Amino acid sequence: MEDRASLARGGGLVAPALTLVNLFAYAVTVAAARELSKDAYGTLVALLGVLLVACVPAIALQAVVAGSVARGTADAGALLRRCLLLGLGAAAVAAALSPVIAAFLHSGVAGPFLVAAQLAPFAVMSGAMGVLQGRERFGALALVIVVQALGRGAGVVPLAFSGTGDDVLLALLLGMLATALFGVALVGLPGRGPSFGLVEVAHATGGILALLVLANVDVLLARNVLSGDQSGRYAVGSVLAKAAFWLPQAVAVVVFPRLSDPLEGQALLRRSVLLVGGLGVVEVLGCVVLARPVLEVTFGTAYGSLSPYAWLWVVQGAALSIVQLLVYRAIAVRDRVTGALIGIAAVVETAVVLLWQPDRPSQVIAVATSVAALTTASLLLRLREPVHTQTTTDP
Repeated sequence: MEDRASLARGGGLVAPALTLVNLFAYAVTVAAARELSKDAYGTLVALLGVLLVACVPAIALQAVVAGSVARGTADAGALLRRCLLLGLGAAAVAAALSPVIAAFLHSGVAGPFLVAAQLAPFAVMSGAMGVLQGRERFGALALVIVVQALGRGAGVVPLAFSGTGDDVLLALLLGMLATALFGVALVGLPGRGPSFGLVEVAHATGGILALLVLANVDVLLARNVLSGDQSGRYAVGSVLAKAAFWLPQAVAVVVFPRLSDPLEGQALLRRSVLLVGGLGVVEVLGCVVLARPVLEVTFGTAYGSLSPYAWLWVVQGAALSIVQLLVYRAIAVRDRVTGALIGIAAVVETAVVLLWQPDRPSQVIAVATSVAALTTASLLLRLREPVHTQTTTDP
């Protein structure tokens, strides 16, 4: 009972903060949908998807840092220093790839460069959050998340002055820098000492990368195969999927430290899957009833025509929210099969869309939802198998 109460308290602090982050992020996408042309909006959402995928190693860093701090095997300053160095390396690689990304998305180079510039501060912020999570300072962690939410909300400011999609990305960069500095102020300056190994980061990155690629590749594919206006319409529908995907995120954050236990972790995972799955059912039913008024009031009357198949985006997001739980379980027990299966699903989805070349948003989301549902079902079937925690030696 005490353990459940502790989890509930942690969730009570972190869940509202994460919800605020998502609300501010959606506020930016809603404002952009109203102020930018469909073509420009489709480009911005695609670049935000690239940013999310590029930040995967930093997201994995939070889990690795939290585990290192909880075990008492590393110094907080050294952890932040390693995060900063990895973030700078990732930013350099992303900057070099910016022309390629711009060509694929049919956009200018400035946007991809602004995406690359966010990777270093994001890594530092993730490291600071990992330190706080490992110390179970959920109040301070929630505070950093709130500052992150405000930083994301800064993306609305340029739109109020008829700014472009690149202006939005610049505002998000400044907000990320401010959040990273705030996190460092709570945890302490980077320093030297025992830290984590790169192999551990690679293991954690693999599963999260596969998940986020699967959750975002449909937007990139839609941008590639659909017309500018149609990709913008698809981008609006994808907001519904992202809402269903990220809404239960606090569950994974709070239960993660306990998922490595072979007995408690398995039972806790099953309860968490039932909780997240039940929430997904409610979301889908709500979308069936309220899709048209929500789309028209939020994004404009031009997007009301998406309502007959809007529930497909919600099913996609709800299914992937369950996959998210299974990915964190895989990180906790160092199971590499889960990440491989999700990666295969992303490849299959990409191949189907690129070979088929659909010309309507409903066709792209039908493929994406089918792949998400089949992936979730296959991973849930693996829960029947006994868990064998792998150990890794990293010099």
